[in-house]
Amino acid sequence: MTSAIPILFTIALFAAIIVFHEFGHFVAAKLAGIPVYEFALGFGRPVLLSFRFRETRYSLRPFPIGGYVRIAGMEPEEDVPNGFDKKPIPSRLAVIGAGAGMNFVLAIILFWVMGLVFGRVVGHTTEVRRVAPGDPAAVAGIRPGDVLVFARPVPVGKPVPAVQPVSSRPREMSLEALRGVISGRPDMPISLVVKRSGKYLAFHLVPRAEEQQDLKELPSGKSRLITRTVGLIGVVFADVTKPQSFLESVGAGFVDVYVTTRTLIVVLVKTVIGQLPAAVGGPVQIGQIMTQAFEIGWRQFLFWSALISINIGVLNLLPVPALDGSRLVFIMVEGVRRRPIDRRKEAIVHLIGFALLVLLLVVVTFKDIMDLVAKHF
Repeated sequence: MTSAIPILFTIALFAAIIVFHEFGHFVAAKLAGIPVYEFALGFGRPVLLSFRFRETRYSLRPFPIGGYVRIAGMEPEEDVPNGFDKKPIPSRLAVIGAGAGMNFVLAIILFWVMGLVFGRVVGHTTEVRRVAPGDPAAVAGIRPGDVLVFARPVPVGKPVPAVQPVSSRPREMSLEALRGVISGRPDMPISLVVKRSGKYLAFHLVPRAEEQQDLKELPSGKSRLITRTVGLIGVVFADVTKPQSFLESVGAGFVDVYVTTRTLIVVLVKTVIGQLPAAVGGPVQIGQIMTQAFEIGWRQFLFWSALISINIGVLNLLPVPALDGSRLVFIMVEGVRRRPIDRRKEAIVHLIGFALLVLLLVVVTFKDIMDLVAKHF
């Protein structure tokens, strides 16, 4: 499999999430009787393909990262009899909120597909499902299908063969105990006993060191990120799954989206009030995560796809200028004041917010690239 394939699937994922978001606005506008000028897949010019059905132009554009919808009456200079700005406040709230709503719907669908196709994960085994190329396990000769049985530290400097057969059956360790030995020996040798085709083999390898960040609760009630160095050998363990019926998968999808959304909101609130440090990642970091998830398997890719869709839905509802959340706030303020807000002033606020969001995106992307360069070089 070439490295371009997971990248293409990641791009397709972002496009699908954005198209789902815009489709929510589109459907809600249509249901409210608001004319929609255009529904576009992709951005830029020239227009590759387009056709008109009633008042809406449907177009395909060259850059396939998402899409957009043009709804009548949303621009300050527009004066359309049945436009967005002429509709009752509940209708406008529904049109704006439907975008984020579709992100949650997409996440429910993804969780449902995961449960229906793969079953629900209820645990993990010590069987190796995947070995990362170039990592210590692959270099030592550990293969997918091997079952990790035992691990122990090896004194530094002690000469040991790379692999040797084991005559007697070793004491079997739990997955947690195995991980404890591996993670506790960064850049230090260990011996791993695996079961392969009914035989036991001992592999000697050195886990690579990697820095990981964990949250630590402080006595004050706040949390802070601590960095620790752990050992990794580059294996993914097989899941223990439980089959799910159609209805069980649908129900579990709703529960998973609810739990994930609640957790994300709690994290955002704690970050704003200073109980958690801010941790921001951009497209580069997300692309790395999705590429690794795709290499592990479809379940992992779909899982992260659902999480990203939920994140985009929640973030879009934040009251930040240029995001849907700020538009909702403007509409609700208009309802409280009982008179329209100057649309030109509102447009300026959204424009400034958009510029700041683009600047933030540039800064975060630059940071992600620098972190990536530092990690590999």
